[in-house]
Amino acid sequence: MNLKRYSACLVASLFATMVAFSTLVMLSQRLGPDHFRPIKLLNVMLQGNRMSSNGIIKSTPFRDPLPVATKTDIELIAIANTQIKPSVPPSSSLLPSPTKVGATSFATKLRTTSSNVKSSTPAASTKSSITTVTDAKSTGVSESSSIINVTKTKPTSPSPKTARRKPTLPSSTTAATKPTPITATRKPTSATVTTKPTSPSPIKATTKAQSKFYVCPTFMGRLGNHLFQFASGFGIAASKDMQFVVGESDLISRIFQLKNSRHLLISRDRHECAHARPHVEARACSYDKNVGNFKPDATYRVASYLQSWKYFQNASQELREQLKFKAQSQTKADSIIDGILKKYNASRENVTLIAIHVRRGDMVNHGFGYLVATKEYFEKAMELFSNYSSPIYILCSNDLAWSKANIPQTKTVEFISGNSAEVDMALMASCDHVISSVGSFSWWTGWLNNGTVTYYKWPAKEGSGLRAQFSSDFMDYFYPHWTGL
Repeated sequence: MNLKRYSACLVASLFATMVAFSTLVMLSQRLGPDHFRPIKLLNVMLQGNRMSSNGIIKSTPFRDPLPVATKTDIELIAIANTQIKPSVPPSSSLLPSPTKVGATSFATKLRTTSSNVKSSTPAASTKSSITTVTDAKSTGVSESSSIINVTKTKPTSPSPKTARRKPTLPSSTTAATKPTPITATRKPTSATVTTKPTSPSPIKATTKAQSKFYVCPTFMGRLGNHLFQFASGFGIAASKDMQFVVGESDLISRIFQLKNSRHLLISRDRHECAHARPHVEARACSYDKNVGNFKPDATYRVASYLQSWKYFQNASQELREQLKFKAQSQTKADSIIDGILKKYNASRENVTLIAIHVRRGDMVNHGFGYLVATKEYFEKAMELFSNYSSPIYILCSNDLAWSKANIPQTKTVEFISGNSAEVDMALMASCDHVISSVGSFSWWTGWLNNGTVTYYKWPAKEGSGLRAQFSSDFMDYFYPHWTGL
């Protein structure tokens, strides 16, 4: 009798195990091809990271979220939520700008057609088929998650600089061999297809006449803060087919080559905003749907810090066309890079330039709850990039003394000083990849660079006033395609 009971329990246990395993397979299949196997699902649930198993950063071919072309913000809000009256944001005196002193400007990226460039990621780690896309940065074309070769083009090139390449995963057709850096005389492989540059896709198709009303900014802080306020206001305006207004003398207009467009109006004195109705966010570093909860039947002023990529994900391609540094800053950044290359007798084709931004200054021991990136963070980030071809690190900081004492000297590091904030930002954005730190200036350096970006995951002290400004997981603030350390 006991044997029969034991056998019955054993059979029931095996049946329950099979049911659980089948359920796990079904759940893993819903996550997509990359997570089809149960072990992949467990890795995602238990670890929640985006690093490969051997601790090496893989190339990040996917850049901006695809433009939204379905429903406007007001339609989405009507479906998802009832209107909530936003509260007044914290005083600007409590949120010092994370802009650094002595920074640099965003150089135009020249990337050429290439395959298997600057990456020593083991070939066995990929099982993707050969795929070729055009960089969304210049064309707005959709990008595949199984990218092997990335064709990067630029409609216009300010100077005949040497082509620069970012590492890509090795092709499945060459899985048995380790990829080597491409040289200046090497031609692209047949797997690479050059695509003619096209204009970015419009934000959304519309059959209605454009609104005669405007979205207006409330600029405060320094460069990094202004960029968030500009981009978020622009994104909200684009979602409603309105124009975002900036003044000719505004900081953004003085630094970037802004152009009048369907969604941007460069005004002499911003008189269009004289009677704008205010719409204020609830928290400075989180996405608030109610900021854009209005109809395009009046002029609105959005405020205040608007530090979330979700406000402008629908207009990322248009923003990249607008946010090109003026010639003076760009030329200075290019000359710094040329000087570094000459120093090491190198070209952009056989080295990888990785920018490091170290933000400290008034954030150190700040009472509002700011935390700065640690020495260990920079060491770990630099080590993760060590598999890239001949890396040269270009460091900009408002605390060079700390940087020289704590950044590993075993690496090839160039410490940059004496430049304006926009020149430093242009310089770091012109590199191939970025190790960012904390603050809005560092955030925008990474976004404008549009390469592989690492960020410090803990920018605010738990329980502090600053921590309350972020969403629970910080991901309203951090760009989703970056790597947090």
